[in-house]
Amino acid sequence: MLFVRHQAWHIAHVALQHFTLCVCALLTELSSEAVRMSRDQLDSVASHMESLLSVAVQLQAQCREQSVHLAALTAQLREEAQNLRQQTSLAEQDMAEIHKTLEELMDTKMAFEAKERQARKLSRQL
Repeated sequence: MLFVRHQAWHIAHVALQHFTLCVCALLTELSSEAVRMSRDQLDSVASHMESLLSVAVQLQAQCREQSVHLAALTAQLREEAQNLRQQTSLAEQDMAEIHKTLEELMDTKMAFEAKERQARKLSRQL
């Protein structure tokens, strides 16, 4: 679960780093180009930066949601794995009991057959 959270956080972090680099590049370009840009162009760039920030925030929120969802799925899978381990243990105990009972039945059958042979042998002698 910790790995899943870390992976989701890493994806969000990389996305934000990329966003930050884009904003820095835009700001650098803006500072050198600001003299030549019109007010409309500056407003357009600012609007574009705001939309990029909005997308980054949405991505981060999606990553958080996915992280929570994956954490819940991980917990569910762990619970299922624990249940399967318990069921396997019970099945192994049942199989051991069945094996023991089968051995006892085979021993009883062999003893009965031996007594039967002995009875036939005695009846032939009489």
